Amino acid sequence: MDVLSTKGLSKVYKGHFAVKDVAMHIEKGDIYGFVGENGAGKTTLIRLVTGLAAPTAGKYALFGVPNRDKGIYEARRKTAAIVETATIAKNMTAIENLKMQCLITGTARSDEELEALIDRVGLDAEGLRKKKVGNFSLGMRQRLGIAMVMVSDPEFVILDEPMNGLDPQGFIEVRETILKLHREGVTFLISSHILSELEKICTKIGVISHGELLEEISMEDLHRKARRRIVITADEPERIGGLLAVAGISQEIEQQGNEILVFGDADINAIMKTLVENGVTIRSINALEETVEDYYIRLLGRGKIA
Repeated sequence: MDVLSTKGLSKVYKGHFAVKDVAMHIEKGDIYGFVGENGAGKTTLIRLVTGLAAPTAGKYALFGVPNRDKGIYEARRKTAAIVETATIAKNMTAIENLKMQCLITGTARSDEELEALIDRVGLDAEGLRKKKVGNFSLGMRQRLGIAMVMVSDPEFVILDEPMNGLDPQGFIEVRETILKLHREGVTFLISSHILSELEKICTKIGVISHGELLEEISMEDLHRKARRRIVITADEPERIGGLLAVAGISQEIEQQGNEILVFGDADINAIMKTLVENGVTIRSINALEETVEDYYIRLLGRGKIA
């Protein structure tokens, strides 16, 4: 089931597409990383699907409910978001901020429930009972922000750049909070301009650049695309897999058009020798070692050209 889906979603500001024809699919149980450079359109799209801005064109659905349907208001009750930054009063304690959030959202929670929520996001409710939020580290404030959106017990949480400005310890703390809530059944959409921040926690990513969604891919497939491989362009590509298998080169082999991809640590010289001895004309052969970040940068480069 799609928790969020969009089709042709677009937003124009002053004659410029901030978001253009985006088709996104977030399934129940995803931690969806929404990644792109600053100004790519991430926050604009988040504002559209949270109802803070109206689409110029296209549509979206939350929990299967179309955005033009009256039921969208009920679907939004299952959703909570921090757009840009969490609104936190630094002169108040953690539990006082949560009580304020309860008033804003019309949610009834006892002090015991709020203290349990503080503990749930990795903070110490007892130890922070009297401490003002202004004395919290940035990582602690980010986790408190997550606790604030969890007041209404949402099924789908949207976090806009939650890792921004965090030191390594703060990043670990926020990451562990997200993973803990995910294990408890929460679906996430998390935006960032740095893929390495999302790589360790996301199940799927969508790459956006200049308002256009360039690719939507599972992390498993992304790691597969980015791993070491030998790329062969040759005549009769359909023969290559069988010839390499007979020669004992048993790595995973995949054909993409006229290209043959041999994944893993295969010996490029052994491959060339096998193909030449069997009369295969090699047009090109290259060994590629690419990180996930390399793949992302290359993808952004294609987006700019487009």
